[in-house]
Amino acid sequence: MNEHLSQAGFLDGPRNKDQIRADAWKWDERMEALATLKESQPETFDHMGITARMSLGYYENNKKNAADHGRNVNKGGK
Repeated sequence: MNEHLSQAGFLDGPRNKDQIRADAWKWDERMEALATLKESQPETFDHMGITARMSLGYYENNKKNAADHGRNVNKGGK
């Protein structure tokens, strides 16, 4: 059944998942602070919990995707 669902189309055309992620990305001051910590104090960052490190990874991937799709990812991210 899964193979049938994965081949199904949407009524209004195929979805561009990367564009949807780019549109949904929002500037997050806490994630930016974590990114700064990762660069300035990698030893401290390595001792942080896995959840914070994974969250930063997702944030950085989504930020890069937003930039690739023409979004302003500088401070404020408007």
